[in-house]
Amino acid sequence: MATPDRKLTEPLWTVTGVFGGLIVALAALAAVTTLIGSGSFGGIGRHVAVCATQPNTSYGGGDWTAHLGVAAQRGATISINGTLQACALHPSGYQRLMFTLTSAPSALVWAAVLLLLWRIVRTARLIGPFTLLVAARMRRLGWVVLLGALAAACAQGAAADALLNTLLRPQAGFADALTSLPHILPVPLLAWAALLTFGRIIRLGVAMDEDIQGTV
Repeated sequence: MATPDRKLTEPLWTVTGVFGGLIVALAALAAVTTLIGSGSFGGIGRHVAVCATQPNTSYGGGDWTAHLGVAAQRGATISINGTLQACALHPSGYQRLMFTLTSAPSALVWAAVLLLLWRIVRTARLIGPFTLLVAARMRRLGWVVLLGALAAACAQGAAADALLNTLLRPQAGFADALTSLPHILPVPLLAWAALLTFGRIIRLGVAMDEDIQGTV
């Protein structure tokens, strides 16, 4: 393809490649850290603490444990500085897993978004931007952004709830993913609407071009 057509996909092509490389590097680092923490390399880092913050909690003085009605489980500590934070000084494998799941779903969604972006840009560079394939992949990306953001928020909320239940007593539902949706939803919703709209515009442009070529 000619150079001007390749420039059409910049800077998205370069930015996607850079962020994709960073995600691969971070995933490799996380895998090594997990192996070290689980004792696969002699137990180094096995006792690194994990912490969780109880959302929607704010109390600044007095007997705050009695006020909030919670206490630390055995092996856990509680501190408060605007919001309540509970930590396991010697976390179990289950606690490490739940701690990982409080952030891993969002990382997976971002990885999927970057992969689909790379496929869209690569297709545009190879066969042109105004094709049905590009439109279809834009539509797919829009749904991944929207549904992925919702699924990640729910999964991370459930993991945070499970982790807090191992750190605090009495056990109860602390994390509520639904309360965070008003803050999370606007950007994925706008991205979903934009991608589906531009996908439809491209499909219409392809159809119009085919009609013009047929008329000629």
